[in-house]
Amino acid sequence: MRFIVKDKYLRAVFGISFAILIFIFLLALLKLGGVTAPLIIHFDAYKGIDFLGGKMEVFGILISVFSMLLINAFLADFLYNRERFLSYIFGFAGLGLMILILIVVSVIISVN
Repeated sequence: MRFIVKDKYLRAVFGISFAILIFIFLLALLKLGGVTAPLIIHFDAYKGIDFLGGKMEVFGILISVFSMLLINAFLADFLYNRERFLSYIFGFAGLGLMILILIVVSVIISVN
């Protein structure tokens, strides 16, 4: 992670991504922490509710997103000297993923 720390754009993008992930985790923990009933994870306008799950499924989504962000950071660091533009793509793709996951978790919280 030595090149991510040196490049100010990658440092900012990955810092914002990790900050959003921490915010999502705290939001899910506060809003869904006391829920004991099954949560609506996915619903369809035509069929209705088609996937129920517990809190662990929501936190499983967050754990998988954390691993994706770590892989993106590793790839951005690995490819920084060879192809700097590809490192920026990995960084901004991770930021876009965090924004989409924020929307997903917000919808899960608002439905339940």
